[in-house]
Amino acid sequence: MHSIQGTFKNGIAYPNESIEEHDGESVIITFIESDQNTPSNDNSSWDSEDWEQFDQLIANCLVDTGIEDLAHQHDHYIHGTPKRESYP
Repeated sequence: MHSIQGTFKNGIAYPNESIEEHDGESVIITFIESDQNTPSNDNSSWDSEDWEQFDQLIANCLVDTGIEDLAHQHDHYIHGTPKRESYP
């Protein structure tokens, strides 16, 4: 058994060292409790790769419905409530 340290971000484990020789092997991930692992809404620690991955996730989820006011009037389209006041 070989142990390495790393970081877990957005559902992906990032090892601190190369592990290419172990590609395809089963792993056990153990989370180390510390104040560093406390979730935060502070995105200032995100690097450019984090933002690129986030942008790609948003782009992958993009769906063109053809409905211009979908975000503003979502309750109307989902629940059938009356439309809200005018949409800019």
